[in-house]
Amino acid sequence: MLALLIILSAALIGADIYVWLQARAKSYQNATAMPAAEFGLILGTAKYIGEQRALNRYYQNRIDAAVELWRAGKVKRFIASGSGLDNTPSETVCMQADLAAAGIPASAIWQDPAGLRTLDSIIRYRQSFGRHSVCIISQPFHNQRALMQAQACKLNACAYDARIIGIRAGWKIHARERAARLRLWYDLLCRQAPRYSIAEIPIKQYPTSSSSNE
Repeated sequence: MLALLIILSAALIGADIYVWLQARAKSYQNATAMPAAEFGLILGTAKYIGEQRALNRYYQNRIDAAVELWRAGKVKRFIASGSGLDNTPSETVCMQADLAAAGIPASAIWQDPAGLRTLDSIIRYRQSFGRHSVCIISQPFHNQRALMQAQACKLNACAYDARIIGIRAGWKIHARERAARLRLWYDLLCRQAPRYSIAEIPIKQYPTSSSSNE
């Protein structure tokens, strides 16, 4: 049992370090220093959490990061990618509404409501817009894994890191991320396909909702 725990711990640490090392050269925290990209791919999360429907800071920080890139002229168009099929409210509808409220025109925003997993978001982007450069927008730990997936898909990708949340506030997210980094290798080796194909649910433009609370 002890040997198994040591092996598992070593695998977790090894996967974590490797992903970090591979992604660091393509990750940016300063919009001015970042190369321009045709698209910004905002990875989704719920806008509200808990029974009290508190604002999710992971979500808000990603929106803020996208707006920073827009105002700096680093990204021309955005794809809001997340769970927009069964979730209420829809992650992608909320993202578009909040981007529009910050001054980004609807003509510059696409929605991918079938971006149910990070890998789904990356592969579906490649299938629709793979010839264009892309900046992935999320928190650093999430961006690092997404960049590995983008690299495997041969995308011209970089990442812009949204502000993080302290370990005490987001420890469940960080714990889940450790397991997700192990799952990363299985997905890439087995060439996992997204749950929905582009033919089934395309990435497209939608009218902006009148309220991001819907």
